[in-house]
Amino acid sequence: MKVLKRVIILLVVIGVVAGLGYYKYINTVTFYNEPGTNGNTIGNLYGSGLFCENNGVVYFANPNDFGRIYKMNPDESNIEIVANDCVFYINADDNYLYYSRNNNRDNSFVLDVNTESLCRMTKRNKKVIILDQANCNAAALAGNRVVYLRYDPDEATTLYMVGIDGENREQISKTALDPCCMVGEKMYYSGVEHDHNLHALNLDTGDSAFVSEENLWMPLIDGDTLFYMNLDDNNRVYRSSLSGEGKAGVTTYGTSGYNVSGNYLYYQSIKGNPDGLYRVDLTTGEEVLLTEGQFNNINITSKYVYFADYRTGATFHSPLGSTQVGVFNPPILQLDD
Repeated sequence: MKVLKRVIILLVVIGVVAGLGYYKYINTVTFYNEPGTNGNTIGNLYGSGLFCENNGVVYFANPNDFGRIYKMNPDESNIEIVANDCVFYINADDNYLYYSRNNNRDNSFVLDVNTESLCRMTKRNKKVIILDQANCNAAALAGNRVVYLRYDPDEATTLYMVGIDGENREQISKTALDPCCMVGEKMYYSGVEHDHNLHALNLDTGDSAFVSEENLWMPLIDGDTLFYMNLDDNNRVYRSSLSGEGKAGVTTYGTSGYNVSGNYLYYQSIKGNPDGLYRVDLTTGEEVLLTEGQFNNINITSKYVYFADYRTGATFHSPLGSTQVGVFNPPILQLDD
């Protein structure tokens, strides 16, 4: 009997030690992605990455709660608060959320420490590690690296890259190239110094290659199709092949921001008649005014398109393919201790 008790006690001790060891392991190990993994759509990142759908969950910056990070189902049910961080440029993979902090929007952060840093949060236990303590802005996940804009008082804003484990942080361009158009692990961008042509940046070598001579801005690649703002035609949205073949105008008016999902393109018009948020059917070319006004931060999930009033910050939503527009009014929730 004594032997049996000793065996049981020994097994319990071994179980506790093993459990503690495993707990420590899962909280220190980094789970890496398959090559080519991206964390959000290009169009959403152009819209400040305020919504990000991953594995059937939509993570979003709650416009009613200083942009704190929440989550919900794609149909907007089961809304929950994730963390107190105010965020933008949300990216997600199977294990982590990546984002730039925007905590300076919330007056509760009295001490200005890491309020605008680049972060990685573990989905499972909400543990946050700082990938870069500097003032960070636009960010895009590319495989097992995050490419982002970083502000330094001496060098202003430049392009950086860091591993998702926080290692191997490096400056990859002294120019503030926009990292939003990430396809796999290749970054496409419009030139900003010598031209506005389309270029592609090799993240492994840091070398850039010329892709297309179109005079463009905000390139968005969807499959084999390139969408872009045509700077030679009053910022109208065009589409073509990556090499520029078969180019054609898509929108009636110029735009200050747009996004694409499946068969629809949504855009904010410039000098429209009237100005507002328009939807274009990419098959028929039919263009519909959804609502008048000045809007930005166009984000799209599998069920809705979201956009914000440029002046008031109020966020609106519309079911994809619908002409109905309403206010997106999520609740303000308290984080459980």
